[in-house]
Formats: sequence, C-alpha cells, structure tokens
Amino acid sequence: MGFWKKLFGDKKGKTEYTTEVDETQYYEVSNFTDNSQRERYIESCLEQMKAASDEIDLLNREYDSVTAYLNDTEEIDRLPEHIKNPIRDCATKLLRLEREFRNYSAREDLLSNEDYALMERLEDEMPEGYEKLKQGEEYRKLVKEDMKRIEGEKQAYYFRKAELKGMLANIKGVFFICVVAAVTCVIMLAILQFGFELDTRIGYILTAGAAAIAFTVLFVKNIDMQQEYSKVEKSIGKLIHMHNTVKIRFVNNTNLLEYLYMKYNVESSKELKELWDKYVSERAERERFEQTKYDITFYRDELLQHMRKLHIVDPDIWLHQAEALVDRKEMVEIRHGLVERRQSLRKQMEYNKDIAVDAQTKLKDMIHAYPQYANQVLQQLEEFERKAKSRL
Repeated sequence: MGFWKKLFGDKKGKTEYTTEVDETQYYEVSNFTDNSQRERYIESCLEQMKAASDEIDLLNREYDSVTAYLNDTEEIDRLPEHIKNPIRDCATKLLRLEREFRNYSAREDLLSNEDYALMERLEDEMPEGYEKLKQGEEYRKLVKEDMKRIEGEKQAYYFRKAELKGMLANIKGVFFICVVAAVTCVIMLAILQFGFELDTRIGYILTAGAAAIAFTVLFVKNIDMQQEYSKVEKSIGKLIHMHNTVKIRFVNNTNLLEYLYMKYNVESSKELKELWDKYVSERAERERFEQTKYDITFYRDELLQHMRKLHIVDPDIWLHQAEALVDRKEMVEIRHGLVERRQSLRKQMEYNKDIAVDAQTKLKDMIHAYPQYANQVLQQLEEFERKAKSRL
C-alpha cells in the first residue's frame, strides 16, 4: 500500500484532509454484490489514486526547486552590508558590461533586453523547452478531441438506452394485447361451439397457431433487446471510465501549460520559438565583440565566487539575475514570480490530492456500506501495487 501511504500518510496526530472533486465520474455500479462490477469499481478508484500519486511526485520535485530558489533570495536579502557591497559592486560592473554588449548589436528586429535576459536564463532548457510546450499544446488538442468524441458516444448510448427501454415497454404492451386477443378468440369460438353447435376446431387451431407465432416473435424480440440493453449499459460504464481518465489528463495538461506559459512568459509555443530564434541570431551577432565578452566572463566568475561563498543552492542562476543584486525592486519582482509559481504548483498538487482523496472516500464508503468486501479491496490494492512495481 505504498502509494496509498504516500498520498495520505499516517492519520495519527494529523488533521484529516477532506475536499470535494467537482464533476469527476466513476464507473457506475448498479449492484455492488455483482463481483465483476465491484472489481471494476475498485480498480477505477485505485487507478485514480495511482495517477494522482505519480503527478504529485513530479510536482513535488519542481516545488522543491522553486522553494530552494525562493530561500536563496531571502538569504541574500539578509546579508550584512560588508558582504553585500562587494557583490553589489561586482553585479553593477557586470550589468554595465552586459548593457554595452547588447548595445553593440541593438537592432529593431532583435529582442528587447528583457526578452534577451529571459532567453539567456532559459538557454539550458531550450529548444527542449519549446518542444515540451509544443507537444503539450498538441496533446491538449488531441485530449479535447478525445473528450468530445467520448462524450458524443456516451450521449448516443444514453439515447439508445432510453430507446430500448421504450421498445421493451412496447413489447410488454403488445404481449398483453395478444393475450387478450387470444382469450377473446377462444371465448368467441366457445360461444359458437356450444351456443350455436358449430364446428370450431379449425378456429381453435388457427388461434393457437397465431398466438404461438406472436408469442414466439415477441419472446425472441424481448431476449434480443434485453441483451442489447445489457451491452449498452456496459458500454456506458466503459465510456465513463475513459472520460474520467481523459479528463484528469486534460486538467493536468492544462495546468502544466499554464505553468509553462508563466515560466517562459509567453502565450504560445509559437511565440516562444520566435523569441528563441531571435535570441540565437542576436547571440551570433555578439560573438564578434570578444573583448567585451572576456570582461563579462571575468566579472561573472568573480560574481560566481562571491555567490558560492554564501552556500546558496544555485549560485549560477544569479549570473542571469544580477540586476536583482543591485535593485531591491527587481529582487521583490523575482520573489513575487517565484511565489506565483509555487501557488500554481500547489494548485496542481491540490487538484491531484482531491482526486486521490475522492477515490479513497469512494472506497471507504463502499467498505462502510459493504464491510464483507473489505478484504477484496485490500487484495486488489496489493495486486495493483505489485503490477505497478513490476512495470518499473
């Protein structure tokens, strides 16, 4: 029960986490005593918990990275003046040289200083960052199409289910009409036989034959429709399960794209690609100013030495955030951006935790209502974990 504990932990001494997940669908169970339906329901809940657990692991790693960066900004702010002044002087010289360097190749069609600094800071992540963002946008389009298709199929099955209900009701009505007609014919034949002493044997035979044919046709129709009705219900259950899985993927994908848009300060992968292409062009232009580059390298090394003495988590990143070491407002802006990124990550973690808690609640409610199936839940959980480990 590893991922169960990972999601919810030991409840002793902790406040129980409770929340409500809006519009999450689960496999519908009309009869919990049906072993097949019950197994599918339990498996559906476990899959929701596993998917949420995996997503939370990824988000936690990014959250720790952002938190470490935020702690570094606070540590730098608390430095005494005799340590901060050499860092500020070095950063000031570095910023001046970088401005000169950018002025050498300043052209209208190239990047602004702000965009250049952004791309320079993200250089190690590009072009993989662009490909990740582009794939995310393409994946979102595919998932939306899948959701639309599944919803359309589900509505079609619901319509067919209602149609079959009406047809089954009509068959019952026709059956009763045939019974009444057959009984009426028998009564009329009996009156003719005993009241008027007529030979009605052929009438009895025809009535019996017609009744037999009608009842046989109705019986076969009823059996066929009952079988189709059962298949439609199973198909609806599968579509609900598929919709549930696709919806979680869509929400996680949307949250990831929102985070990447915020991180890269763009509105689309196309915009990021344009920024990156301009940055590459400008970087090539600046390569001819070797002396300025040499001076920049010198002061960057000096600044990096200063930052490494502080024992912060990521000294290298401050080479691209030197302005924040000089201008406190810029430092505040950086901290504000990091806080927003953490809030975005927490939002994603909360959503996935909601998914997991809701699935756990579903299982608890089932165990509470049907305690005789508690062992089955534990067995399926152990089997689910065993399969998950075997895939690693």
